[in-house]
This record gives sequence, C-alpha cells and structure tokens, in this order.
Amino acid sequence: MKKHAFVALIISLIFTTQSAFAFKLHNPFSKKAKQEAEKMVQTKDEWEEKAKNVNIEDRKAQPYQRPQDKDFKPKAPPSVKFVKYNVIAGEREVNLSKIKEKLDIKSQGVFDRHLKYMAYGQYYYSPIYNQISSEIYIQVLKSNISRIKKALSANVINTKSVLAISSGNKELKKDFFSALTIVDFSPDSSKLLVKEKIGSSNEGIYRNYVWIYYLQGDKSQWFAIRFNNLNETIKKHHAKTGLALDNYRWDVKPLGFSKDQPETVITEAFAWDKNKKQVFLGLWGINSVNGNIKLISAKPMPVEISASAVIIKEFLP
Repeated sequence: MKKHAFVALIISLIFTTQSAFAFKLHNPFSKKAKQEAEKMVQTKDEWEEKAKNVNIEDRKAQPYQRPQDKDFKPKAPPSVKFVKYNVIAGEREVNLSKIKEKLDIKSQGVFDRHLKYMAYGQYYYSPIYNQISSEIYIQVLKSNISRIKKALSANVINTKSVLAISSGNKELKKDFFSALTIVDFSPDSSKLLVKEKIGSSNEGIYRNYVWIYYLQGDKSQWFAIRFNNLNETIKKHHAKTGLALDNYRWDVKPLGFSKDQPETVITEAFAWDKNKKQVFLGLWGINSVNGNIKLISAKPMPVEISASAVIIKEFLP
C-alpha cells in the first residue's frame, strides 16, 4: 500500500513540474512569445508593406536636447555698424599675395554715403603667366528699405552688377600685374575714385594711375576716365627744374576728394633717389569736372579729405 502511495506521489510531482515548465515556456504575455507570434518577413514587398504600417508616433525622432548647464550664458550676436572707409587717406591697397593664393577673389563691398551704390573689386591670377588683372563693379542698391538692410541685401555675387573699370585683361604678359583699388566715393555719390597700380612681380611698381568713374544719369551714360595727363603734367613740371623723372622710380597716390572743394581729387606725388630716400614731388589737384591739373603745394602740407565711403563691420557685444 505504501509502495503504491509513493509511486502516485512521484507521478504527481512529475506532472506538476512539466505543467509548470509548459506554462512558463508558452506564456502568451511574455515578450518572446509575442515576437514568435509575428510572422517573419520573407520578401521585399512584405517588408515595404510592413514599413507602411508603422505608427506615426514611432517614426518621430526625439529632438536633441542640450544638457542644462546652470553656468551657461547665451552669447549675443555681433552688432553690425557702418564705419568710414577712407579714414587714412589713400592708404588702401590690394593684397597681391592673397590674390595669388586664391586665384580669383572679390573685395569687400564699399558703399557711398547715401547708400545708392556698392562698389567692389574682382581680381584674377594666372599661374601660367604669373599675371594679375582686375575689375571694379558697381551695384545699384535697393530703395525704400533701411540703410542697414540696403547694405546687408547687397551681394558681390550679384550678376546685375555693372562693370565700371577693367585693367590688365586685354593681353597676357609674363610677371605683370594691374591691381585696381577703390579709394572713395565723392560726397554727392556721383563719382567713384579708383587707383590703378601697374608693375612687375620681378621689378616692382611701374606706375599708379588715377581713375574716376562717373555715375550721373542712367546706367548707359556711366563712364570712366583714366587721368594719364596727371602723370605727364608732373613729369613736365619737374623737367623744367632739371629733374628728369624718367631716370628715377616715382609714383602718384590719390588721397580722395577735397573736403573744401568736393570736385577736386587730391593726389600726392613722390620719387625715390638712388639711396631709396623718398623725395616729395608735390600735392596735386585734379578737377573732376573739367579735368584740369594744378599744383596745390610744392611742399608737404596737411589737407582735409571728405572720406565719404563706408563699409560694414561687425562688433562683438
């Protein structure tokens, strides 16, 4: 009797253990059972169909949240202001080394005081000929908006810009450079003063020339003049005193429009003797209306320049 009871107990324990494992392996609420219940994707069409049925909530990526830092203080954006362009009269120069490095660059936009126009230079370098050529462009600014918006809306990439002056592009010359630099706008915004620097990479500067671009009337009426007669007048003047400038290296530097006589462009002239000492050749004036050249002073003297043009500059807060 005891033997039968013991056998019955063993059978009962085995049945209970199997039932427990069976229940555990086939728990319909377990993650594994749920995954096994889903039919495995067999084809591309089935995969695409399944992808369409994903809930929209599951498709949204959570935006990145920067960890909060109690010491973090957001930086204010830099402020943009107008500053005078020709502050140190006539000292603006094009960086020839930068042109050679970049091959093709545009200068920063320069604005007239009334914000009617923006002028900028474009410079090209030919590595084969070691030659630099340049152009000056004018862009008409938008009207009926604020001054700062006018300036910010201007773009040196704008294809509507007008070609004002071109130099050094007509022929290829070994080691030659011709760089145009914006000097200033006239106070009434009707003229743009430009300096042209011509020379050789091996022998240095040959000569600077003065250009004026006239912006009166319609675009079709705009024109440029290179005042070669300034250089000839200076040379003839000193020839009368016995100084043959062809035997020396000499140059001119346009400073800007006179503050007292806005139609006059003030230009310095100077040479270098055999000891490389600078010799003053006079302060000269070009009348931008009739083209007359006159000697203002044979000796260095202070002169006031209007400094009308402006550029945009960013200032950190």
